[in-house]
Amino acid sequence: MKTASILIPTFNRANLIPRAIETAIAQTYPCEIIVCDHGSSDNTPEVVSKYRDKVRYIRREEDKGPIVCWRDGVEQANGEIIHITYDDDWLEPQFIEKTINLMRDDVGFVYSNVIIHYETRNDTRISFKHPPGVSDTRDIIRYLLASPGPISPGCAIFRRKDLLKNILPAIPGAGGIYGNNSGVGEDLLIFLLTAADYPKYVFVPEALAHFLAHPGSITVASGLTGREQMLFDAYANAKKYFLKVSNFPPATTWDNLSHFIRWHYRSRRLLTQTRKKIIRFLLNRPDRFSKITT
Repeated sequence: MKTASILIPTFNRANLIPRAIETAIAQTYPCEIIVCDHGSSDNTPEVVSKYRDKVRYIRREEDKGPIVCWRDGVEQANGEIIHITYDDDWLEPQFIEKTINLMRDDVGFVYSNVIIHYETRNDTRISFKHPPGVSDTRDIIRYLLASPGPISPGCAIFRRKDLLKNILPAIPGAGGIYGNNSGVGEDLLIFLLTAADYPKYVFVPEALAHFLAHPGSITVASGLTGREQMLFDAYANAKKYFLKVSNFPPATTWDNLSHFIRWHYRSRRLLTQTRKKIIRFLLNRPDRFSKITT
């Protein structure tokens, strides 16, 4: 039986973290639960103390950024398999049980579908329409290189050894507000670098994780402050770094087209939807891909 740890990195979100903690405690698979708090100045210590018999609380007085916090928590974890739940997100009770049982030796990571909750408009949506089950990691690498943003680690499980290797303290070329130790780019590289080391990955189409979209989250805040392009540029830089350090071949337009068709076919989307997407792809996508792969 594989051992599991749930890591909850946090910073000044005492009002949100109870839900993350309580859904971690409610898992149907036995888990170590770690709250890693770097420098919170609100009443986070008081809130977490209510769970002290069920949670390991790691407190550092100085905030050195999210990546330092993530790595600290991973280094302290005892589980072979680790899930990172961000302090504004939460899990279904069977998240660990339904993902960890799919973590074969040849599988680099398992991720599930997500329900995104929009705080400002009281609305929700399902996040992914991805090919279900076990797939070749070349497919997920192609998908991530083509997408403007990442898949959040908040819906995935990884081996501890892979997180220690692939949570990078710095990405060459990163700069600005979404530069090194911002969590932007580093999150994407966890998936890309891990995928490069394994032949397979698994997607669970059932929504087992919940993300809160709110003005304090990085993605929503980037749109509200006009910094969305800066966010995408940071992810583009992470992709260029991956292509430089990996043996993954740059994609031709034909490679991307064939992957696009196969991905959406396996995702079981309606034929009419796929046809429209292929037409848009042929008209618009080659230039975007060339910017990433050259």
